[in-house]
Amino acid sequence: MTESTRAAAATRAFQPGHRFVLLKGGEALFAALAETIDAARVEVLLETYIFEFAGAPLRVAEALERAAARKLVVRVVVDGVGTGDVPAEWQARWRSAGVQWRVFSPARGWRVLLPRRWRRLHRKLAVVDSRVAFCGGINLLDDYFDPTHGKLDEPRFDFAVRVTGPLVAEARELRSNLALLWAQVKVHRTSARRPEK
Repeated sequence: MTESTRAAAATRAFQPGHRFVLLKGGEALFAALAETIDAARVEVLLETYIFEFAGAPLRVAEALERAAARKLVVRVVVDGVGTGDVPAEWQARWRSAGVQWRVFSPARGWRVLLPRRWRRLHRKLAVVDSRVAFCGGINLLDDYFDPTHGKLDEPRFDFAVRVTGPLVAEARELRSNLALLWAQVKVHRTSARRPEK
């Protein structure tokens, strides 16, 4: 980010009219995200480290499917280690609806042997119609499930934020960054010979 971009972002941050909604836990985030995606009119861009196609996050997967079926541009980028392959059932469903997805830096071949060289996608970010943005620390993973430890007795403690107002202009800039990442991931995905919509 250049100095002028930082200054512009700081100016926007201090403008009035922002609205922030703090979302505690995945249940709250998934409900708000699905509702916003269902109201989308043009475009849904989503990046996440983990997208678990089970439990509570299914409502987001289904909302993405419905949005694409309405002929919106729907693009999803998941991490090649955190998520890995989208399950075959969801590949078929998303492909049929028109959801486009890519996997960032799949850990295959020599990448598996050199974990220090792994470059991961840890962003948890969604931009809907350049009107609403979501960001925070919550993956698309059920609050009561841990990939390493299995079922949890207590929900994970984490937060995300839903943002509207002038600050979403920052999300518009992120759209161009998302588009750049999308183009870069295509190279990785093509080289890994993964199915692509």
